[in-house]
Amino acid sequence: MRPSRAVVCIAGVAGALLLVGSVVVLGKGGVYTLTRHGDPGTGVVRTPDWPRGDCAQCHVAHDGASPNAFALFAPNTNALCYTSGCHNLSSANAIFQAPSTYDASSHAIRSAVVWPGADSMVDPAAPRARPSGDWGKCVNCHDVHGYNLDGTGLIPGLVFSREERLCHVCHDGSPAGKNVKADFVKIYRHPVETSGRHAVNEGGTSSAYGASPTNNRHSECVDCHNPHVAGADGTPLPAPNASNRIRGVNRIAVINGAAGSAPTYIYRAPGDVSAPIAEYQICFKCHSSWTTQPAGQTDLAVRFNGNNPSYHPVEAVGKNINVNAGAFVGGWTGGAQMFCTDCHTSDNTSVRGPHGSQWRYILKKSATASGAQRTMASTELCFDCHRYDTYANDSASTTLKGYSRFNPPGFSRGHTYHVGNRRYPCYACHDSHGSSSKPHLMVTGRSPGLNNYTESQNGGTCSPTCHGSETYRINYPR
Repeated sequence: MRPSRAVVCIAGVAGALLLVGSVVVLGKGGVYTLTRHGDPGTGVVRTPDWPRGDCAQCHVAHDGASPNAFALFAPNTNALCYTSGCHNLSSANAIFQAPSTYDASSHAIRSAVVWPGADSMVDPAAPRARPSGDWGKCVNCHDVHGYNLDGTGLIPGLVFSREERLCHVCHDGSPAGKNVKADFVKIYRHPVETSGRHAVNEGGTSSAYGASPTNNRHSECVDCHNPHVAGADGTPLPAPNASNRIRGVNRIAVINGAAGSAPTYIYRAPGDVSAPIAEYQICFKCHSSWTTQPAGQTDLAVRFNGNNPSYHPVEAVGKNINVNAGAFVGGWTGGAQMFCTDCHTSDNTSVRGPHGSQWRYILKKSATASGAQRTMASTELCFDCHRYDTYANDSASTTLKGYSRFNPPGFSRGHTYHVGNRRYPCYACHDSHGSSSKPHLMVTGRSPGLNNYTESQNGGTCSPTCHGSETYRINYPR
């Protein structure tokens, strides 16, 4: 015989109602029976005394008032959610990776993580602010009864608002210290506003990220961030290791073949901790031929192939490790590796990550993708790493110019001549990601630029669009 109770669940067209004593409480949005908690096939099943999803699975006041808030069977803390048989293990899709992982995340340990109440510009129907003592609780983002107040169906995940709107409530500068939301109104940004395209079960289905045939291209916050895992970095991680802020999401590992070829792709699920866990692997979900890319977009898995003659050192250390250290600034060397986000990141120096920028391609600084003659400023992106005086200032000292192998003493028409004097930008002769056939990121076919370029150990020949073919001799140590 089931025990008598003062808690009664009444299901109706409006959803589920909870009767506690003589007080009737409506589950938020009236959609409890439609949620995974309330569904009779997937719902809560803490005890066999009641059907799956029955209110009595959590609310168990027997013959009198429960000592816990809302007549719950245990205190209303995260431990309630972690009850055996509920969220005490990793979820099937590993978006939630067990209590120990969440309890170490920033959302769990930072006292600022308290639902502040909905921004009227984001989702005015979302719930009011939670008390400060609720910091780190699951209920700062999730309503256990479900939410459906936006008129377009059940909001997935038992969260208050859809997709980026949930994140923007906090990540607008308060309570989170950095205003990430502001980047998503800039002219160049990742498309978080593609509502309804992301799904928790899209997994390793490459077409779920593609531009065709499904037109499901998207990059919601949770494509790059797992809120149950993400945390701060105690010290900066060396490239290419993914920041703790983007760990716990799915990614695409590669096994490279010959220069210029697409690699073998390996899908890594959110809970897969196989090394390496690299930042570029998350980018490859969209920016490689693992999926269908928009027409004309660079296949970065091909460009960064470590078997190419040249590439920016994202996947592997570069080929020209003997470049004079004086040719670099900002602590860079020829033997360093880099992140995609060293270039593709916010133009706001206080925010890290490719959320949005005033500059095309979500670059942190100006880098005009045109070979047209112009004067390159020392503030442009290339010179965050490469010394401006070595590559673009023809009035610099012989010593500074000599840090480039293409500016040796007695050679008057090297880098600084072409860039600083003739006003050809780096883009005219170099590809910013990599080359499958040429050293030094050299590229042909641009105008102005190079029609042809060959190189030997001690020199080479270039055929530019601006003058006749030139052969030169310079020592290029390997």
